[in-house]
Amino acid sequence: PDPLDLDNWLLPAQSTLIAPPAATANKTPVWNEEKWSLVADWRGECFSKVDGAIIQWKELGELPDNLTKLPYPGAYCKWVGDAWVFSSADELAAITTIALSARDDLLRVAAIRIAPLQDTVDLEDATPDDVVMLKKWKQYRVALNRIEQQSGFPLTIEWPIAPS
Repeated sequence: PDPLDLDNWLLPAQSTLIAPPAATANKTPVWNEEKWSLVADWRGECFSKVDGAIIQWKELGELPDNLTKLPYPGAYCKWVGDAWVFSSADELAAITTIALSARDDLLRVAAIRIAPLQDTVDLEDATPDDVVMLKKWKQYRVALNRIEQQSGFPLTIEWPIAPS
């Protein structure tokens, strides 16, 4: 009640006696000093169209062009037009990178094994077993280096077996 006029009721600041319209899907009522209007409400979990990262959107209004409410389906998907599209080319590139990295790791091991055997040959101090093992390790290294030439590469790779 108004302390100066008990028959008059005062309203708190930023309030109105006008009832808001009912909220609808992705729209919320907002008072704009004169009337109610329904404003887009996409607050909550959204997804970056660039990389699928989860973004917590906290603002009223339309989403910016770089965000979507459509969940990111997973690796190797790109935003195209108005939907996520799986990219088999990106998947193949990633599989190729993984295979070549594994190959390079094995080539490093082979180089470490070959070096001392090659030293024995260079110094004319090799035993017959050293010569045999050197040849096996070099053949293994050549086979590793040729995995890209296999018909199923990179989806199926027949990895050479390291000498023991």
